[in-house]
Amino acid sequence: MSSPQIIGATIGLIIGGIIFWLIRRDHMISRDGVRWLFIAAATMLYGAFPGVNDLLGQFLGISYPPIIPVLLGLGAILIKLLIGDIERMKTRIDIERVVQRMAMLEAQLHQLKAKEEQSSSDTTGDANQGRVKQSQNNVTAIKP
Repeated sequence: MSSPQIIGATIGLIIGGIIFWLIRRDHMISRDGVRWLFIAAATMLYGAFPGVNDLLGQFLGISYPPIIPVLLGLGAILIKLLIGDIERMKTRIDIERVVQRMAMLEAQLHQLKAKEEQSSSDTTGDANQGRVKQSQNNVTAIKP
């Protein structure tokens, strides 16, 4: 192996090891783990065997094979950005629905409190009126 292959393989192994360590320590979401393991394996293989890129370029008819990993990386970044935007939009919709439900529940709570205050004031008012009538009867009873 030449010196660039050793360096490439070492970098690939380091990146693959870090990705594997992050997945094992649950620092990364497990559902994304398969994707990241695939990326780690591809990085390690490409670092160890860079000649595969030349063979792939010849097979696909690409005259400058080193652009293949760049194009694949850009495609992966664009897909990741798209997935992130979709996830963020779903989260935003869920938050809006929760806020709407909370507003409806608060409105119902205010209505129930208003009804409770009204019914308690009605019963308190009836009791006060009964006391007033009773005290008026007592006053008339005292008068000769």
